[in-house]
Amino acid sequence: MKPFRLLFSLFLIVLIKFFYKAEGQVRKIELLNADVSEFDQSVNSRATRLIGNVMFKHENAVMRCDSAYLYRDENRMEAYNNVHISQGDSMTLTGNKLIYSGNTSTAQVYENVVLSNRTMKLFTTQLDYRMNDETAYYTQGARIVDGNNTLTSDLGYFYSASNDFYFRNNVQLVNPRYNMTCDTLRYNAGSKIAYFLGPTWIISKENKIYCENGWYDTEKQISSFSKNSFLQAGKQVLKGDSVFYDRNKGIGYIFNNVSIYDSSAKMMINGNYGEHHELSDSSWVTGRSLLSNFFEKDTLFIHADTLLAVGIKNPSDTSRKQHNMFAFHGVKMYKPDLQADCDSLVYLRSDSTIRLFTDPVMWSGLNQLKADSITIETQSGEIRKIHMNQNAFISSRADTLQNGPVDSLSFNQIRGKNMTGYFSDNKMNKIDVNGNGQAIYYAKDKNDKNFAVNRAECSDMIIRVQENKVNEIVLIKLPEGTLYPINELRPGELRLKGFQWEDARRPASLEDIFRKNK
Repeated sequence: MKPFRLLFSLFLIVLIKFFYKAEGQVRKIELLNADVSEFDQSVNSRATRLIGNVMFKHENAVMRCDSAYLYRDENRMEAYNNVHISQGDSMTLTGNKLIYSGNTSTAQVYENVVLSNRTMKLFTTQLDYRMNDETAYYTQGARIVDGNNTLTSDLGYFYSASNDFYFRNNVQLVNPRYNMTCDTLRYNAGSKIAYFLGPTWIISKENKIYCENGWYDTEKQISSFSKNSFLQAGKQVLKGDSVFYDRNKGIGYIFNNVSIYDSSAKMMINGNYGEHHELSDSSWVTGRSLLSNFFEKDTLFIHADTLLAVGIKNPSDTSRKQHNMFAFHGVKMYKPDLQADCDSLVYLRSDSTIRLFTDPVMWSGLNQLKADSITIETQSGEIRKIHMNQNAFISSRADTLQNGPVDSLSFNQIRGKNMTGYFSDNKMNKIDVNGNGQAIYYAKDKNDKNFAVNRAECSDMIIRVQENKVNEIVLIKLPEGTLYPINELRPGELRLKGFQWEDARRPASLEDIFRKNK
């Protein structure tokens, strides 16, 4: 029992010494100057009144004012008019009223408050400042001017040691090049970087940016956005999991789940990575890229390794821009009534044409269309004409119920130098063959079975199409044609020169356009 009492007594002695030491470390407010010093018990029994050129010192802070009350026993004072506090050689704090506690080294400053250091100034009506850790906070709203940046908010903290501001509620950052509004913001006055911690808008004459997390370097004009982020430039809206933006270069870099929507063209581009270049008004996307062109009745989908949109002036309305589309490598196009495959594609909004290059092939219903290049004319989202230029070829299955290798199948074939296909309600109804026309066409009996083959040659032809099937072939110039029984022709005579059946390249669905050709 005695050892316990001895240990307890030693603990009390150490504890008492600790508190005495802690109390001894509290420095008293030191009065350095006052023109008049008076004590009037009838006015204030606990304070000394000081008037004229009043100056105090506490730790490393010097405080000046016109008049003050010093409460020596409580180690605090109240200062009035032309209050000025300096700490070290960098921080000054001014106002019209000050309540200062020497025990906690805390200053409460009121009316026309200005906190400043070498680079910034803070203006407010009431500010609390802790001398020990050089921390300020306000709850009545403030305005901070830091170089080209002006920040305002309802609530805020300033940590002088790290030059960090924390703003809450109705936060706004105004820069000559943009305005930023958000609910929560951290701003470092040294690095000039603003960090967003909630819903944020950044609005400039070039674009609008929204995000719910990110940062903005106001000095270098570079930024990073994430969480529901998007960038709106004119009629285009760019979205992604994260966006990196360089305002000086005018380039936005978009990562993962990329989408670029053009409301004027009713067009969207999706992919895994994208860039938007403001100076050239161009955007490009790669990585499972997909273009969706929304029409009144359906949607045209185009996939390629890379999709590029380039802005051009609208000839009918110079105040608006159109965007031409370019698709590079592994291009596949899908629409319920039209499909295509080629290496590169150009979609010109200026004349509403789609141009396919490098081994292009198209399918319209049962018909396969091939040529060195193909141009599709559209109007209001519907196909009007298809131009097949050089080595044009149209083919279709003549025995749709038969299965087996291509060599064993029968095909209707039409070949010519150039062809033009005409459409109505997105269905082909006529084809003009211009130059070097050749045709192999199977005749059917009343039971819809092939019984003969019509081989014809003619410079120009007109082909009538009904329900996606060739219904009539009209030979225009110098026609030559013979109807042969099927068994009288050798297999090689049942194929026109250059015939290829490309059904393996045909996309069967939207998802199928991402399939690579073997």
